[in-house]
Amino acid sequence: FKLLNKYKPETAAEKKLRIKKEAEAKAAGQAPVATAKPSNVKFGLKHVTSLVESKKASLVVIAHDVDPIELVMWLPALCKQQDIPYCIVKGKARLGCRSLA
Repeated sequence: FKLLNKYKPETAAEKKLRIKKEAEAKAAGQAPVATAKPSNVKFGLKHVTSLVESKKASLVVIAHDVDPIELVMWLPALCKQQDIPYCIVKGKARLGCRSLA
């Protein structure tokens, strides 16, 4: 899914570079540059549930072939209750390989 490509996790090298720039700016006496930690894809049923309940999720993507289905069948109702958009995609394997690759 091309939608999720910009939410790839930050690599170790990118994180090191971001933190180094912040430290250099602080050492030079400049005002600290407010660089936000980059957004990325969160996964795991428990973690996503807590994000939805606290209204910190911006989009929930659910795979259609979860087994047993009872694990996620209540998630769309929770998203509707919290006014968080969700979508159901075909195949958890496709979802996993596309979002993090």
